[in-house]
Amino acid sequence: MIFTRRTLLAVPGFALPASARAQAWPTRPIRLISTFEPGGAADILARSLAAIMPEELQQTVIVENRTGAAGNLGAEMVARATDNHTIYLASTGPLTYHHVLFRNLAFDPLKDFAPIGLAALSPNILAVRSDRPWRNLQDFIEEARRRPGALTFGSSGIGTTQHLTGELLQAETGIELLHVPYRGGAPAVRELVGGRIDMAVSSGSSAAMIRSGEIRAIAVSGATRIPMIPDVPTMSEQGYPNLVATAWYGLVGPSSMPTEVVMRLDRALRRASSNPAFVSRMRDQTLDVRESNPEEFSSFIAAERGKWAPIAQRFAGTL
Repeated sequence: MIFTRRTLLAVPGFALPASARAQAWPTRPIRLISTFEPGGAADILARSLAAIMPEELQQTVIVENRTGAAGNLGAEMVARATDNHTIYLASTGPLTYHHVLFRNLAFDPLKDFAPIGLAALSPNILAVRSDRPWRNLQDFIEEARRRPGALTFGSSGIGTTQHLTGELLQAETGIELLHVPYRGGAPAVRELVGGRIDMAVSSGSSAAMIRSGEIRAIAVSGATRIPMIPDVPTMSEQGYPNLVATAWYGLVGPSSMPTEVVMRLDRALRRASSNPAFVSRMRDQTLDVRESNPEEFSSFIAAERGKWAPIAQRFAGTL
């Protein structure tokens, strides 16, 4: 009798070793769910990862955009996946504070995901049209104080870090702004250029327009300045030390994903993180490439939850 892999697995008590199972995976293209609008910094990150990770995985990675509900729709899709070939470019909100903001969330951020690795950090940028008189954050704040509720700010959606950055700005300065949510950072910036909002809180999607002079950055929300726009000071430098808000992106799979598959994906992510061309391209998008193993990423998510959830709680009743 000839023993094939199928007949061996049918023998009671027999199982292939973990190394053999890992080598057999993946058996088809891998779906990378991106909950971001095409053209933005996060989507560029997803597509850049999809271009490099096949070098390790020996299989195609296909980016699938599932926008809406501040990333919750895409997160739910991955949480429910059982094929071991679906992963998620997770971001700060769904895994750290959306359980505070959204009632009846269809997934459990603590139990439904298997962390793979951190990919990048991304400070937010506060920008206005270049023809407006506001040269810095204080100019904008003073105008807002003169006209309570009259100025608008756009974000990439309700419950995103861009949205909470705007809410935090109001709480710390006592100003009142009108929030206008969009389905991504890029649409918010386009609306800013068109003059339909007064300020946009976005990620790296606005960096090119800032460098070209089409819009003006008045502040960066991170702890340090962004190398691509080094003349733009942080909010802390402008007198608001409590205004520090940095988004992050990383890969996760569903909690049912086997450990050997998670580790294989971790190696593929690390391969991308060590690629100089990838790092350079992400820097152009104002993304700071980071690296961590699954255990480190899990601890990172827990720490971020401890930071962001209390902030979200402050605004939960008003959203």
